[in-house]
Amino acid sequence: MDIVNLLDELEAELSDKKGFFGKKVDLDKCYDLVCRIKANLPATLREMDYVIENKRKILENADVVAKNTIREAEERAEHLIDNSEIMRMAELESKKLIENACMQCDGLVHHTKDHLDSMFKDTEQFLLSTLTMIRNNREELRGAMIVNRKEKY
Repeated sequence: MDIVNLLDELEAELSDKKGFFGKKVDLDKCYDLVCRIKANLPATLREMDYVIENKRKILENADVVAKNTIREAEERAEHLIDNSEIMRMAELESKKLIENACMQCDGLVHHTKDHLDSMFKDTEQFLLSTLTMIRNNREELRGAMIVNRKEKY
């Protein structure tokens, strides 16, 4: 069962009125529905927690990859410099390798940030829609509670 169906069922339980005095809300059923909703939250939320917890590791890994690429480029440049007949070519090649490594690093960091931003945006939109739904349900519940009190008096 998906979250929307569970929320619909919860809403029905909270707003359903039967008989002269109205039906009492089954709190155990509501609690069970809330637990099932939590269990069915989308993987995006769990992924968001993972990304938040591992953001530092992801950026450190990107930094390590970039540094390794730069180190390899510098080692290659040193090797080319050792060969005196191609010294000038080695300098040009090393600059290209370092620039390429820097561009790859920048691209990796940019891609990681874009991915994180996209995940946060999706999560934010989901949480905002869920919050709106919860607020509406609370307002409906409050309205039903006021109506029930007035019917008693």
